[in-house]
Amino acid sequence: MKKLFLYTLVLAFASCAMPAEEAEVKGVGFFTPIPGESFIAGSDEITDVWNKYLEAHNNGDIEAIKSMSADSIYVSGPDGTVLRTKEEQAALLEAWFAAANPKWEAYWAMPYKSVPSGADWIIAGHRVTETIDGEEKVTLQMIDGEIKDGKVERFFVYAATPPAQEEPSAEQ
Repeated sequence: MKKLFLYTLVLAFASCAMPAEEAEVKGVGFFTPIPGESFIAGSDEITDVWNKYLEAHNNGDIEAIKSMSADSIYVSGPDGTVLRTKEEQAALLEAWFAAANPKWEAYWAMPYKSVPSGADWIIAGHRVTETIDGEEKVTLQMIDGEIKDGKVERFFVYAATPPAQEEPSAEQ
């Protein structure tokens, strides 16, 4: 009995010392165009890239934006506008900055990674304030963007007008 116990103990220690098979990463969710694609939480390095991108936008720094954008960036705007190069993006932004001085304030963000492809993405909510003819206009935007090698590859913008804020009545 003592030998059986020792033999079992030796086998248990030996199995612990053996390298474990790498577990297959399982994600959650789905993406219908790519069967089997799912997602896991990503790295805040992706969040940092996005925040720097927003900072460049808020500073109106077209050269910084271009340096952070992939050459063949793809941008799908909320109005159906599609941009396919960083030069097209720069031209649109220059005109928008001059006309409305937009400012982005991120209020949430979540980086995520595609499984099994490994693509890095971020989804983030922003409050965008434009000033047109002295009047402020606020839009809520959700942006879903892919980041590759530290550059923004593509993003999709969805926009909504926030609900009107009710003034408190004298009775409240």
